[in-house]
Order: sequence, then C-alpha cells, then structure tokens
Amino acid sequence: TQEHQDLIAMFEREFKGRRLDKEPKDMWPRGIIYQDGHINQLFDAYRRGYAFAKALGRADDIGERR
Repeated sequence: TQEHQDLIAMFEREFKGRRLDKEPKDMWPRGIIYQDGHINQLFDAYRRGYAFAKALGRADDIGERR
C-alpha cells in the first residue's frame, strides 16, 4: 500500500548510510523486506511502533467521542 511505501521511505531516511538492499517483493508478505537480517529486525520494530502509535491515536479519537 502507499502507507507501507511511505513507512519504508521514513525508515530509510532515519537509517540512511546502512545496508538497505531489499528482498524481492514476493517475500515482503512474510515480513522479509531487507536482505540484512538486523536491518529487517529494526524495520519490524519501526513498523510495530508505527502501528502502536496509530492505534493510540485511534483510541484517543474514540475516547474524545464518548
């Protein structure tokens, strides 16, 4: 999705200068984005943090409507 592409772009700006070679896109649904396993773990943590922040934002929105 575009959101995923934007997240990758943000991550790569944060970690520029690192080895950011990507795996073929058919591996991405399994969570394998980067060839370097450590970088892939960092991206997974980054993605989870993004999802958590997004969920908190939704929770705040729901709380405001009550």
